Amino acid sequence: MCNLSKGVEEQGMQTATFQALQNLMDSLKINAEQAMRLLKIPKDEQEKYASMLKKV
Repeated sequence: MCNLSKGVEEQGMQTATFQALQNLMDSLKINAEQAMRLLKIPKDEQEKYASMLKKV
């Protein structure tokens, strides 16, 4: 797979994960940490998603 395709795929996965995170938080009325644990987001990626949530 070329680098461009891999980058597009990673961006899509990140967007989908972020949307799932927001949906869980909204539907279950839970905080970001709980939602990330339910989605099994690796610890080394959680700061990235926490930062993204602060921008919304």
